Amino acid sequence: MDSTSKKLANICKADRISDLPDSLLIAILALLPIETAVRTCILSKRWRPLCESLPNLEFSDYRNPGRHFTDFVDRFLMRRPNDLKIAKFRLDCYRGDYYRDRVNEWIMNALGRDLKEIDLLFRFQTCINWSKNFFNMCTSVEVLLLSGKISVEIPENVPLPRLRVLGFNNVTISSYESVGKLLLNCPVLEDLKIVDCEWLTGNSLSICGPVLKRLSCCLISYDEVLRTLIDTPRLENLKIGCYTGGDNDILFKLNLPFLKIAEIDICAHEMGQGVDWVFGLLKQINHVKILTLSDNTVEILSLADDDDDRYEFPPFHNLTELVINVLDYFDETLLDDFLQNSPNLESLVFPQSLVCIDESFRCSWGGSQSRVPECLSAHLKTVYIKNFAGYDEELAFVKYLLAYGSALRNVSIEISNLSKDDEAWQELLNLQSESTTCKLSLIDENGTCSL
Repeated sequence: MDSTSKKLANICKADRISDLPDSLLIAILALLPIETAVRTCILSKRWRPLCESLPNLEFSDYRNPGRHFTDFVDRFLMRRPNDLKIAKFRLDCYRGDYYRDRVNEWIMNALGRDLKEIDLLFRFQTCINWSKNFFNMCTSVEVLLLSGKISVEIPENVPLPRLRVLGFNNVTISSYESVGKLLLNCPVLEDLKIVDCEWLTGNSLSICGPVLKRLSCCLISYDEVLRTLIDTPRLENLKIGCYTGGDNDILFKLNLPFLKIAEIDICAHEMGQGVDWVFGLLKQINHVKILTLSDNTVEILSLADDDDDRYEFPPFHNLTELVINVLDYFDETLLDDFLQNSPNLESLVFPQSLVCIDESFRCSWGGSQSRVPECLSAHLKTVYIKNFAGYDEELAFVKYLLAYGSALRNVSIEISNLSKDDEAWQELLNLQSESTTCKLSLIDENGTCSL
C-alpha cells in the first residue's frame, strides 16, 4: 500500500464527528426522532451522555407499545440531570393501559424543567385526569397544546405570563366560562385554537386577547343556547365554525381593523336555522381580504329569503380572494351577490365543485344577472374550478366569465370523469381558441394541463 492509500485509510478510520463540540453534536441529534438518537448514541461512548441533554423530547407509543415504551420514557426522564432544562415535551399515546398511572409523573417532571412547549395527545378509551397543579406549573410555558382524551379543569386565577400559543382539540373542558377566565391571564397570547371540545357546563364563551392574532374556534352545541363574545382587537386570521341546533350567537365587541383572513363553517341542525347568525357574522367581518365559505355555510346563505330586509348583503370592498365550497345547495343569486358587492375581487376559487349534487338546485347562468359586476370587468384575474363534470350549468358559467371578464388572465378547470371525446370537452377547446386575453387551462385527473 502506497503512502497516499495509507493516508486515506487513516482518514476513513478517524472519527471526525466525535471531535465536534458538544453543542453541535446535540444540535445534530436533535434533528432525529428520539428513538433513533438513542440508538445512534450507543455507537460511541463519546455520544452517550449527549443524548440525555437533548432539548426536545418527543415520545410516541405508536411503534413501541406496552412496557417497552414505559421503561423507555422512565429511563430517559429519570436519568436526565435535575438542572437540565427541556425546551419541548411531546407525548403521543395510543395505548395507555400499561402506563396511565405514569403519565402525570412524566408531565410534571417535564414542567419542572423550565419547559417552553408542551404538546399532549392521548387516544385512550376514557379521559385522563391529571394533577390539579398542571396549570400552576405552566408559568414558563409558551406553547400549550392539548388533544384527545383529556379532562381539562381550569382553576381560578392562573397566571400564564409567557403563553403565546394555546390549543384545545377534542378535549373535555369543565365549562365555557372557565376558558374565558383563563384567557384573561394570558397577556401575550397570539394564537388560540378551540376545536370540537366537549363542555360540561355553561352557556357563555368569552374569547379575549389584547394581542391575539390568530383564532380558530369550532363549537358543537346542538341542545344548549351558546353566546360567544370575541374581544380581540388585533386579530388578523379568523376561522370560526359551529354545528348548532339552537339559537346561538357570535358577537364581536369591537371592529376588527386588522382582520385579513376569515374562514366560516356554520352547519345548521335543521333547515332554516343559522341564517340570521351567518348574515350577522358576514356584516361584522366584511372588511376581510380573503374569505372562505364551507359548503354548509353556502347552503345556509343560499336558503335565505332575498326579499327579507334582514338579509341585505353587505359590501366587501377589501375582498381580493373568495373561496366557495359547493356540495348540496348553491343558489346562483348568492354568487352574484358576492360578485356585485366585491368590486376589488381578484381570485375566485371553487375547491369542491361548481354545481351541487342535486341537479334541481343547480345554477343557470346566462341571462339572470342584472348587470356585469365591477370586479369581473376590472379586477378578477384568476378562477379555479375543481371537479368540472361538463354540466350545462358549468359551461354556462365559464362562457359568462370569458364573455365579461375583461381582466381575466387564467381560468383553471380540473376535469372530473370527462372524456376528451365528450361534447363538453370540445366546447371548452372552442372557448379557449376564441379567447384572446384569458388562458383556459384544462387539468385532467393526472394533473396534466391539456392547454
